[in-house]
Amino acid sequence: MPVDFRTLLAGVLGVGLGLLLVAAPESVVRAHGVGRVPGPRRGEYGDDGDSSGRVRLVVRAVGGLLVLAGLYFGYQAV
Repeated sequence: MPVDFRTLLAGVLGVGLGLLLVAAPESVVRAHGVGRVPGPRRGEYGDDGDSSGRVRLVVRAVGGLLVLAGLYFGYQAV
């Protein structure tokens, strides 16, 4: 039974990216917003503010789906 390496690689990458999204959603949101000017410019100098809990929840949910999809593809490859 030969192993399809592309499918196995898709599984490994899916699990890895999914775990990153679940473990560090704030970093992902910050990386997505690099270079954007925030709307209201209030607060202390250097204060980026926090992203909303809803955005972090969506990032974690997408990460969970990627982990599940990666596990499925890895199972199919083996």
